[in-house]
Amino acid sequence: MSKMLSGKPKSSSSPIQLSLSSAPPLKTLPPSPNISQLENFGLSALAPSMAVVFTLPFDTVKVRMQLQGEVRFMKDPTGKTIRVVAEKVYKNSFDCLRKTIKFEGLRGLEKGLVPSILKESSKNVFRLGLYDPILAVIHPTEDSTSSSSAPAWKRMFAGGLCGALGAVSANPFELVKTRLQSSAADAIAVGNQYGYTSVISALRRIMSEEGGIKGLYRGSMISVGRGILGSAANLSSYTMLKDYAKREGYSDGIPLDMVCSLMSAFVSVVFMNPLDVVRTRLYNTSSLITPNKSFLSTVGIIIKNEGWTSLYRGFWTHFMRIGPHFCLTFVFLEQLKRGVRQFRLEEYQRQLQKYHATTDLKV
Repeated sequence: MSKMLSGKPKSSSSPIQLSLSSAPPLKTLPPSPNISQLENFGLSALAPSMAVVFTLPFDTVKVRMQLQGEVRFMKDPTGKTIRVVAEKVYKNSFDCLRKTIKFEGLRGLEKGLVPSILKESSKNVFRLGLYDPILAVIHPTEDSTSSSSAPAWKRMFAGGLCGALGAVSANPFELVKTRLQSSAADAIAVGNQYGYTSVISALRRIMSEEGGIKGLYRGSMISVGRGILGSAANLSSYTMLKDYAKREGYSDGIPLDMVCSLMSAFVSVVFMNPLDVVRTRLYNTSSLITPNKSFLSTVGIIIKNEGWTSLYRGFWTHFMRIGPHFCLTFVFLEQLKRGVRQFRLEEYQRQLQKYHATTDLKV
């Protein structure tokens, strides 16, 4: 310490020493490496909205596959209740894809695009946007950007809570999307046909014919349950797989985003598909047709008349939609976040260069 105090002052050719007088003003200090929560909400809504444009055709096929073969009980002209089994129009997912293109063209596969975008944005602003903040509250760490030390149950709790909030916010658009996707050419039509011409007309008709705002939340409890199970499985498995891979030395980037998101998608479909089948049936049924149809009664009818395996009808189509969708969503989301961080660093460097140039001119 004495040598440091009594040492000779360094020559002018030595490296520049920072002092309070020469340091950049506070506003030019490097920005936080984390994006703001407002930016996080915006990116969380944008990424899945971009992804759904590419994955909607698989979702349309999934919906139609889940609707065919539905058993209904109707009254004949004499008032007697009869059992009616809907005809199976499609042999499999690929047959559904082929017939949709044949009778409706490529536009038939993109039915429900507008409500799909609205659904994804309104759902994921909570599902993805709140996951890290909630996890940080229940599992605080010194590094708020890392969740690697959080146990699985905390990740599942955070994911499930976010999924429930997202399901509630997105239910009206999910309902409209399902009914628009079920609308098809007469030769390949399955389920009820509503003839909606737009999202606005669909919302108006549902509210006027099915009990107002309550009608928009038909099947919402199933959506909440599906959201809890699906998001708990998806977000916990994605973050755990990614944290493990990075600990093992794999570099963070698009390949890692893709692998982890596809694996987490498979886990999600295992938990979500049974609820998805039931929800699709309820969404496609107007309260005017079956006013007392509930979740439990729908499950009972499906199992009794179609067997347990029918709850996994459309499983691979579901994965064909969810897999690429989650893959694109997380790739877009991570890349958008990396882009924002990179932009901030480059902006800081520009500010720093401008500051030093101004300082040199003053000297």
